Amino acid sequence: MQYKDLAEHLGAIMALLGIFAGIAGFLFWRMLVRMEQKLDDLHASTFQCRAELPERFLGRGEFRKEKEDLWNAVNTHSHSSEGRVVR
Repeated sequence: MQYKDLAEHLGAIMALLGIFAGIAGFLFWRMLVRMEQKLDDLHASTFQCRAELPERFLGRGEFRKEKEDLWNAVNTHSHSSEGRVVR
């Protein structure tokens, strides 16, 4: 193979490499954009769930008595001589 033949095809090879590099760059950019959208959706749903939690669980009236009893047990208990909790 002579170098003249290679020089004749070098332009076509470089053009094909440029086209394939452009396609690969475009696909990589598209993948990053989709990943960014998915991360934004995950972030939004996580913080939306975190914002809803106090309304759904902490302020429920039917658990108020149980919660007060638990805090009362934590704050006003004593221990036996073996170290066990006595109410």
